[in-house]
Amino acid sequence: MGQRKRKPAGLSGLVGGAVADQQKARERTRRIEMQAAAAREREAAKVAAQREREQAARDRQMAKENELAAGLAEAEAITRSLQAQITGMETLLTGTLDEDPYIPFEALKETLQTPGFHAPAHLADPAPSPDERSFLPEPLSGLALLSPGRKRAHAQAEQEGRERYRQAVAEYAEAEDGRQAELARARTAHEQWLLRERIRVERQHEAVDRWAADYAAGKRKAVADYFLYVLGARRYPADFPTGVKVAYQPVENRLMVDLDLPLLEAMPEQSSCEYLTTRKTFKYKQLKQQERNALYHQTIAQMALRTVRSVFLADRDRRLESMVCNGFVDTINTATGQQVHWCLISVEVTRELFDGLDLSRVDPLDCLAYLHAKISRTPHQYHPVQPILEYPWDDLPYADELDAAIDLDTTQNLLELDGFEFERLMVQLFQEIPAFTEVRPTRSRGDGGIDLVAINTTPFVGGRVAIQAKRYAPHRKVGVDTVREIIGSITEREFNKAIVITTSSFTHQAREEATRLGVELYDAERLLWLLRQHLHREFTIEKQGQGRPPINPPPQP
Repeated sequence: MGQRKRKPAGLSGLVGGAVADQQKARERTRRIEMQAAAAREREAAKVAAQREREQAARDRQMAKENELAAGLAEAEAITRSLQAQITGMETLLTGTLDEDPYIPFEALKETLQTPGFHAPAHLADPAPSPDERSFLPEPLSGLALLSPGRKRAHAQAEQEGRERYRQAVAEYAEAEDGRQAELARARTAHEQWLLRERIRVERQHEAVDRWAADYAAGKRKAVADYFLYVLGARRYPADFPTGVKVAYQPVENRLMVDLDLPLLEAMPEQSSCEYLTTRKTFKYKQLKQQERNALYHQTIAQMALRTVRSVFLADRDRRLESMVCNGFVDTINTATGQQVHWCLISVEVTRELFDGLDLSRVDPLDCLAYLHAKISRTPHQYHPVQPILEYPWDDLPYADELDAAIDLDTTQNLLELDGFEFERLMVQLFQEIPAFTEVRPTRSRGDGGIDLVAINTTPFVGGRVAIQAKRYAPHRKVGVDTVREIIGSITEREFNKAIVITTSSFTHQAREEATRLGVELYDAERLLWLLRQHLHREFTIEKQGQGRPPINPPPQP
């Protein structure tokens, strides 16, 4: 049998086949498009990853360059700082030659500041006053006007609102009165502050004027205080000590200056800094010990010459004929382990020698050698030298001179004064006695029994005098312990004489001890005579309830 012949497809079969072919074609196209999109995505991801790798590489390179630049910049900044320190040490003298150390007394006077009154924020403006409308109900309108009940309620609310308004107005007025009163008090307080400030500044100006007058008169303390102020204005590195002592010797027209020197530790240890790129660390170049020692030697030499220059240039009226500058360090004696105050440099310079110096062209060490200064050969090891001249400094805590001015015009009975007032009266008394000058009160603590310090100008027997004042009732006598206390104090501080003055009298043992030790005793009779003689005032020494004791004029001291 032969093959079965296929029936020819009908029209519907042809259409179905065409549709299937179209679907297959679309499916193939979709798959191709999806494959192309996936390929594009893969390529895009590949490109993005490549870009990210390249960007990361650039970022790492930039970070390395930034780190390198920052390290190099920091090393350069450290080097500049170290070099500036070294240069500052090397130019301590020449770097200040364009500065004028002279300070006129007028420049020491404070400027009176008179700021205007500014009211506190909570008092500056009044609070808003009450508004009556905010207390009243809204007016009736529409049908509410026709309702008697609504009208009565509205009238009641209106009445209550007006009452609240009147109460608010009263409270506002009370608050406003309080604000005005507080504002007036603040304004009064400001005016009182201005008055106190004006008085304070006027007193400060008066104190400066007295200082200037005493300086012009050549008083020891005034001259020393002026040059102490001048030297206190010096500019040195922050880690340098600032201590300085100044004394004036009017007989010799000589100024004595003791200044504190820095230790070797204040000298820089490094000279430069380098950034190591491979290790990413800093490498410091150490200053050689020999160079550091030499720098220290030059530094203390320049400090001494700067001090000499400041003193002589500030001495505009050429009062001083010479000055002595001693430089000290506070260190440890390695032999004993004790704290010591050793002199490393000492120089005496006359006005004539100073006038012949051109400090802009000198080598500090050569200049000091020319001036015959004594300077330690190994100052970095703190080997001391003997000062050319030493001043017998004391450690008394002196009171402000302004404290000595006290109004005693209405006081007659010395026992009615407190200890402070009695001591200040003694200041006034000794200031008026011709044999004494430069009378200074000490503070209440740390005075070693010394209340006043003065200079006795009597030839051959004068000198620095320590004075102790005892305000005792007549029945209480000053004992021997007081005499021994002041003797111990003046021995420690190298005074020439001691005086004990009292409103009472002295025990027999105190008088014997004073005679043996050379202490002058001023009892009540002598004190009252001195007050009449030099202050031209009549005082009494009366315990309350007692009569005035008889006073016989003692012989003139």
